[in-house]
Amino acid sequence: MKQPSSDRTLNKSNSQSGFNLLELMIVIVIAGVLAGVAAPIYRKGIQKAIQAEGEAALGSIRTQVMAYYGEWGEFPTAALGRVITQDWHDIKPAELDGTNFDRYSYYYQGDASTYLIGLHRGQVLEMHRSLNQSGDYEDWDIKVDE
Repeated sequence: MKQPSSDRTLNKSNSQSGFNLLELMIVIVIAGVLAGVAAPIYRKGIQKAIQAEGEAALGSIRTQVMAYYGEWGEFPTAALGRVITQDWHDIKPAELDGTNFDRYSYYYQGDASTYLIGLHRGQVLEMHRSLNQSGDYEDWDIKVDE
């Protein structure tokens, strides 16, 4: 015996499922707006991580400079040259080699009373980064040998 068909059954068989063009366009616009907002935030986070890597190494160098000062009563002079090639500290060359910087990225300028430990911008930082004898970080952008 055949059952009578209801309106509900007829509507299901005649209707199409899926998204119409307007709904798809709205989803694409929302995804584009979210991507446009998220991309700069992501880039800024990457830049901060790179900067933190450099600052950690600058801090290690600063610790050694302060130890030198504690022992000799004055800061190492600029005549000592590159930070990593000198024997007045306990930093091993591989300790400054990281993901974004290597031992040649860092430099030291100093006299008996002041010093500046620097990190060259290279291809990854927006500006050069430095740490002075007061422990203050500074960003600057002048042409130096990289």
